[in-house]
Amino acid sequence: MRLIPSMDLLGGQVVRLLKGERNTAFVYPFTPEAWIKRLVDAGARRIHLVDLDAAFGEGPQEKLRGFAKAWPGVRFQLGGGLRSREAVLKVQADGFDAVVGTLALETPEALQGLDPSRLIAALDLRHGAPVVRGWTKASPLSLEAVSAPLRDLGVPLALVTDVERDGAMTGPGVEALALVAAQGFRVQASGGLRDLSDLALIAGVAESAISGKALLDGRMLPEDPAVREAMAAPEGVD
Repeated sequence: MRLIPSMDLLGGQVVRLLKGERNTAFVYPFTPEAWIKRLVDAGARRIHLVDLDAAFGEGPQEKLRGFAKAWPGVRFQLGGGLRSREAVLKVQADGFDAVVGTLALETPEALQGLDPSRLIAALDLRHGAPVVRGWTKASPLSLEAVSAPLRDLGVPLALVTDVERDGAMTGPGVEALALVAAQGFRVQASGGLRDLSDLALIAGVAESAISGKALLDGRMLPEDPAVREAMAAPEGVD
């Protein structure tokens, strides 16, 4: 199972939020470029980026749009504020796999005809129910109702965040992951990962796990041999 490092950006700075709430932002004392270089030097093969400015409706951070082309040997995925077909196409043109949340859930037909292998459906759950718009609004649809049209479009992969666990270091939300896997998606697990031992908890349900806070805070070091191995591992369910 692959470990995917995650980095949230707000105002051009690397930050972490607790449960997606902006007023909890903690700013890290290094640049996004420096952190990406450290991860890539340690062997990361996929990196997850979140544009919080766009997610909060303040427009995309143009600075980060060049990251995917600056490190061509790494596969990048980008989420946050991709609420139109045009926004998704631009992200794909910039070399990213697009992580699509609100648009995928509220207007899935807007994704018709796009390359599904470069789309990742962001299925963010609070107590098992989907939430949208930066986790600020509950979806009126059930998980089953939002999943069906995405399967019809051929979207193979879902990034699943248990919102109540995001940034809380309480362990992965196994129940949320299982709910989405049961809908027929391959799953990237996000939220609550504390250390490499948590990967064993989601083996057989998720094919990869995203970690932000644990890496950024030094609970896991990118240069540690076991972490390096996990970041370079193939994606797939054990």
